[in-house]
Amino acid sequence: MIEKIAIGIISIILAIGVCGCMSNSKDSKKDVVKQESSVKDMMMEHMREKYNEEFEFVNIDTEVWTAPYTEMIVKSEKFPNHRIVVQRYSETGAIVDNYMDFHMKERIEEELTEIVKKIYPKSKVFYRPGGRPVPNSVTPDISIAEYSKIRLPGLPVTICIEDPDYETNKEEKIEELRKVLEEKKYICNLDVFYIKEGKIDLINEDNETEVLTGPHNAEWVLIRGNFNMGDSFEFSYYEWREIK
Repeated sequence: MIEKIAIGIISIILAIGVCGCMSNSKDSKKDVVKQESSVKDMMMEHMREKYNEEFEFVNIDTEVWTAPYTEMIVKSEKFPNHRIVVQRYSETGAIVDNYMDFHMKERIEEELTEIVKKIYPKSKVFYRPGGRPVPNSVTPDISIAEYSKIRLPGLPVTICIEDPDYETNKEEKIEELRKVLEEKKYICNLDVFYIKEGKIDLINEDNETEVLTGPHNAEWVLIRGNFNMGDSFEFSYYEWREIK
């Protein structure tokens, strides 16, 4: 009889414990959801106030516990095909984003096109926006030289070239371009593509990634070069690769 009573008491205690754990688990999940919602609203409001425009929420990531920030992805009507990165640092509460990089694209392409055309008359220049968030001190009137130092790792630029003499002059030409960029104080990471004859006019903003690096790029590209600049404006990485 005593054993039955003891078993009954133990069963009641265990049941209460399980209920308590389940309740705590539910409360914990609610707290996480509330926290995510609060951080999301805070970051969305920051973007609205900073740029005076509406953004479309895509997703938010609070699961990367080793990262010192929460990362959110949004979209803008001005650049509908791109994903904008917003980060909020847990320790300081600072919120930064890479939206300014998309605004800088047109200026950078115009400036680099003017430089490149003098060295490669038949060419096209594409700036690839995105990358890491930049400090909030960056404003639209920042100089390209200063921006190239702040934007890590430099300005990512794709250059398409048509030149029948590329096999004999490509080294000379890329060094000429490097020297001009050094004079301008522009830190760039260059992807250089020599294009097959008659193809360059068909390359545009919408298809350049696919035709230059897609599975059929050998139908378009003769040779590709990758050139990464350091703070010294020398190429810290330098490589030519034939496309076959």
